[in-house]
Parts: sequence; structure tokens; C-alpha cells
Amino acid sequence: MTLLDLEDISRRYGTVQALDRVNLSVMAGGRTAVVGPSGSGKTTLLRIIAGFEFPDTGRVRFDGALLADGPAGIPAHKRGIGIVSQDGALFPHLSVADNIAFGFERGATDRTRRIAELLEMVELDAAMATRRPHQLSGGQQQRVALARALGRRPRLMLLDEPFSALDTSLRENMRKAVARVLQTAGITAILVTHDQSEALSFADQVAVLRAGRLVQAGAPQTLYRQPRDRETALFLGDAVLLPAIVRDGFADCALGRVAVDGDHTGKAEIMLRPEQIRVAVEDVTPRNGGRVVDVQFGGAVCTISVALADAALPPITLKTSSVALPAAGNLVRLDVTGKAHVFA
Repeated sequence: MTLLDLEDISRRYGTVQALDRVNLSVMAGGRTAVVGPSGSGKTTLLRIIAGFEFPDTGRVRFDGALLADGPAGIPAHKRGIGIVSQDGALFPHLSVADNIAFGFERGATDRTRRIAELLEMVELDAAMATRRPHQLSGGQQQRVALARALGRRPRLMLLDEPFSALDTSLRENMRKAVARVLQTAGITAILVTHDQSEALSFADQVAVLRAGRLVQAGAPQTLYRQPRDRETALFLGDAVLLPAIVRDGFADCALGRVAVDGDHTGKAEIMLRPEQIRVAVEDVTPRNGGRVVDVQFGGAVCTISVALADAALPPITLKTSSVALPAAGNLVRLDVTGKAHVFA
């Protein structure tokens, strides 16, 4: 069942078209990630959903109710939508308990019990209830901010880059914790992020914005493996792009004969993700390979650049295991697994 529908949402600031006829549906209980480069319109879209701004044209429907119809609509405080921002926005003069209870209805008789339940839900010790925000780590502050938002019992939670200020290992742990809390509570979530891997791992739907337009939306695996265009492919991760001649479900390219998706015929550009290409050292120049020109050791996963036999093409960058890592100057065979994606 669809919980949120955005219909032809447009928003302009002077000469800048921040959003241009965006249509997006969010399923109840699901997690949607909105990604895109800086200036793509992500934050504007989130603010329109929250009710902090209104579209110039278009409609926002929440569980069938009309929240916005162009510049007219229901204000943010009446929408019952929770939001967690990048910095948590906790009140520094209030304790953790008072921060969490800030969104409770007046005169709530079960205040103490609900605070304890929310602390448990976001996996914080009950003893932290008396602390002030400055006595907490960054991850703990974000958990308190999430608990405060959950305290309003929203059906939809908006997450505005809530993990970006955390270090890498903590980001991953927080992302998993937040996903777990939202799933347990049955709350629909929309995450705005510039981190592609974060979006792909957190969401069951990813929406890509570029220059105010919705380029593609769908399951993370679909967008990663079958992006609509080369810009989306490169935005969502490393990609090897090669010219090819496609016929009968195969492409002839610098890596030899490769199986492809779709039914395209003729000249095309194909995409492979680096993990689809396996590297093997050869003693002689292989037809489907080249020469290693650079090696960057990275522990478990290393990066190598390979100059292909077709000198007209630039070197391709691949990820490979540090076990049996080739050296610069080695000749390598490049074997492809799975299908390449053809850009229509």
C-alpha cells in the first residue's frame, strides 16, 4: 500500500529550478533513499514533504490525505511526520529525558514509561536519561534525536543525512541500528544522503535526483545493475564503460565476447561493475586483457589500473583481492562474469 505520493512537484528559487515535475511513491513500511549530487534538489524535496516549504506546483498526498496542493497546504506541525537532521538539533540545556519528551502531547501521564521505552528502542542505557547532549558521543546524540522523533509516534520518518557527521565505522553501525528500530516500529522512512553505498544498503527503494529531476527510481539492485544512463551508473559506484557491437544477446568489445541484457542491436556502450571482472596473470599478451599500469594496495581489496590492448581506450580501474595481487607491468587476462548492461 502506498503511504506517500508526490505528484508533479516543482519548486523554483528565482532563476534556479530546484525541482522539476518530480513524481515518486513511497510504500508503507518501506525505506526510500533519495540520492543525488549537491544541488540536485534532495533537501528541497524533503522540506516539501515535511511541510517546511511548499511546492510551486504539484501535490503531496499522505495516506490519501492532501497535504499540499501547490503553495497551499497543511503546515509542518500538523502533519505528524518525524524528522532527524544531520546534527540531531538537540536542546543543549535539556537532559536526554527532556529532549525525548519534548514532542510528547501535553500532560502525558505515561511520560516516564515512554522515555524508558524509547531509550530501550534506540539501544541507549536508561542511566543516560539525566545526561545533557554535550555529555554524549555523536552516535548517542543521533540516537536521542531518533528517540525524540519516535516519541511523536509518526507513521513517516524523514532522515536528513543523519549519519554524515559520524566516522566511517560508527556510520555503518548507526545505519544498521536506525534501520532495525524503524523496521521494528513499522515506520516508513525516507533518507536523504549523498553517500551512494549508504543509500544502497539502507533502502528498499532508491530515487536518483539530478538537476531537480527524478532520473530513476527502483530497487537498489536494479539501479546498480541497470542504471538508466552513464551518469547514474557512475554516480552509484565504480563502472567500466566500453564501446561495443551488440547482436544476439552478446557484445563484442575490448574484453572479448560478453553476454548482455536487453535486446539492443548495433553500436552501443556497455557497462560492467568492477566486481564482475576477474583478473588472472598471463605470460603472454591475452586477447581479452592488457597490462597492469598501476597498483594501489588497500588491504583486503586493492585497486589496479589495466591498459587494454586497444590503445584508443583509456585504462580501466578494477578492484581485486590482495591475494595473488598482480604487479605493475604484469600481463593479465580479464574474465567477465554475469551480463553487461547496455545503455539504450
